[in-house]
This record gives sequence, structure tokens and C-alpha cells, in this order.
Amino acid sequence: MPRELKISESIEFRQGANYRPNILGNLSSKRMCVADWFWYDSQANYTVTLDGTNDAVAAIGGGIPGLSLLSGDTDDQVGYMGTGLIFDISQAPFIETKVRITDVSQTSFFFGFSDANTESTPDSTIDYADATLAAAATDACGFVSDADKSSSLFYAASIATGGAVGATSTGITPSDTGYYVLGVGLDTSGNATYYINGAVVAYRASAVTDVPLCAIFNFGTRDNGGGDAVYVKYLKMWQD
Repeated sequence: MPRELKISESIEFRQGANYRPNILGNLSSKRMCVADWFWYDSQANYTVTLDGTNDAVAAIGGGIPGLSLLSGDTDDQVGYMGTGLIFDISQAPFIETKVRITDVSQTSFFFGFSDANTESTPDSTIDYADATLAAAATDACGFVSDADKSSSLFYAASIATGGAVGATSTGITPSDTGYYVLGVGLDTSGNATYYINGAVVAYRASAVTDVPLCAIFNFGTRDNGGGDAVYVKYLKMWQD
């Protein structure tokens, strides 16, 4: 038997192996590997900032795991949900979520890394408020979809050390009914690779610098829409 087994795609358990213990011995991961499916009230593990009226974070319910990030009543009102500042580029972190934006035409959304797990409304981690790309964070990188932009495409955005904020179009426009798996990975130089549904959609060099980072969601209201939810199925996190 080989001392090391390398898999290029995946391992699938079939037949009886799918219904009985299928790993013998002590499974031990070299990298931190955390998956939060939000199947219980886990908000205590996050910093949640609700800056307006009728914005909320709540379990989806109805037997479906996940959270509903509900935008507030007022134009440009933004809510936040972030982890602690537990990531660092020296540890090559990677984060992933599965989201659905229920009304793309009235929502501002960000998911990614940031040097702060909350901001003050109306400032977002990174957004396209009034069609202008801007960042409240000093170091951040992630996905932006904003109804204030002429197109609500997913953009791969980043800012490093408070410099110029930049964004690259992924060419993918979220629909109101679709779920999207969004992943952001950082190497030890702070370069960011962006994934949608498992495919690489963008790369931004020197996206962030060597500062403590969190994983964060922004969910904001555009055009006084209000009451529009971003459904989050899970948050997965890895780093050395």
C-alpha cells in the first residue's frame, strides 16, 4: 500500500460504505477545516451588525439549514455578519459559501475577507454605491453584487493597505432564483483567486496585505426595496 494517496477529483462512498462507518482510524486534518451549516442558532459565533429598521439575521427554518440575511427598509442601509479576525495570508486561508440573493435588482451584497467584521452604514466593506466602486475596509477582497451598478454582475474586488480599490468582472450575473457557491482563496503573498461553482472566475494580485482578516457578509438595501433576503446555506473555512 502507498504511504501517501493523492486524489485529483473526489472520493465517493457507494453501496454499504455509504451507510456504515467508512473511515477507520483517527482522521486528522493538517489544515483547519470548519464548516458551519447554521443548523442551530450559531449567531453567537459571529459579530452581527444591524444598523437600521427591520434588518435581521435568522434561521431559514422549514427544515432547511442556513440563514436569512434580511435587508432593512431604508435605501443604502447595510447589515453585516463576520467571524473574528482569525485569518492571515501566512496561513493561505480559503473561505466558501453558498448563497441566493432573492432580489438582485434591489440588493447590495459582499462576501469575502476583510480587516474589520463590521462597518457603519451606509459604508460597506466594498460596494458600488451610486455606481462608484468604493471600500470602507483598508484591506479586503471578495465578491460584490450591487444593484446600484448598471449591471449586478458578480465582481471580484479587492483593496490593499487603503490604496485604490479595484474589481474584475466575473461575467456571471446572479439570478433571483439561483444558488451560487462562492469561494475566495489567498496565498501567502496576498494574491486572491476567486471561484464560482467550483470554477476559477478571477485572480487579483496583491489583493490584501499581511493583516488579520475575518470572513464577512454584507447585505444591503438599494432603491428602498427592503425586506429582501440573502439566503446563506453554509460557511466553510480552511487555513494552515
